[in-house]
Amino acid sequence: MRSGLIRLIGISATAVMVLVAAAPAYALGARASLAAGVVNVSGSQAARSAAISWEGAVVATANRGGNFSFTTMLVPVDCIGTLSDGTSSVEVTIEGCADESPELARRPGTGLPGTGQTVSYAVGDDGDVRAGGALSYTDNGDGTVTDNRTGLTWEKKTNANVNNNYTWQGALEYVNELNAMNGGAGFAGHNDWRLPNIRELLSIVDYSRFNPSIHPIFGPTSGILNFVRYWSSTSWAAFYPEANAWSVDFADAYGNYAGTLVFGKSSALRVRAVRGGL
Repeated sequence: MRSGLIRLIGISATAVMVLVAAAPAYALGARASLAAGVVNVSGSQAARSAAISWEGAVVATANRGGNFSFTTMLVPVDCIGTLSDGTSSVEVTIEGCADESPELARRPGTGLPGTGQTVSYAVGDDGDVRAGGALSYTDNGDGTVTDNRTGLTWEKKTNANVNNNYTWQGALEYVNELNAMNGGAGFAGHNDWRLPNIRELLSIVDYSRFNPSIHPIFGPTSGILNFVRYWSSTSWAAFYPEANAWSVDFADAYGNYAGTLVFGKSSALRVRAVRGGL
């Protein structure tokens, strides 16, 4: 009986050892940057000696330690590359992509952007499917933020200007003032700023966040009064379009929900300018 027990324990220990050995001991990771039209990629923790693919094309081989590096001219339209070692894959945001290639930043992304939700509450829901991919932004360091999915570049608000409110006509005049800055060179070196339309403004709502429902990379949004309603350039066609327009509420501390609202054009709302996408 005792020898049988010892034999059983030995078998169980062997099984445990097999299970542990079968578990993957790596998590693929990489970093990519764009310079002079060339994407430079380096990474680690790939499967040993695995073939590394970028956007579906094999471009390198990992060494025995799982490290790899390569360069490629293949720049995804959304500035996010898919990297794989044949066992796992990751989405890699290309640093400096929009800065390096302004024309690329103006090109449309791959359909509608994702919502930002990554937590799933049921099979097939938004957090499970994650259609549109991960939200991805680049802080350009000049008071602007580029959405790597849509290619749009947004004004980054500051504590000095987030609390300023405007009528709808005042919002249009505000973006004209941005374009006239710096002797006509415009804010952040561009003079094609405009008031976003309602679809564009909704594209930066982050439905995984609240109070406010927007990524903090865009700077302060609520301000001292927790007021988060921003004008769009889109008039409300249903009733007196000359007097009413759509806005987006990014959800504030008073229980309002992120989404669209209609206001009279004489109302005082906030403004976040945009450029690109034309």
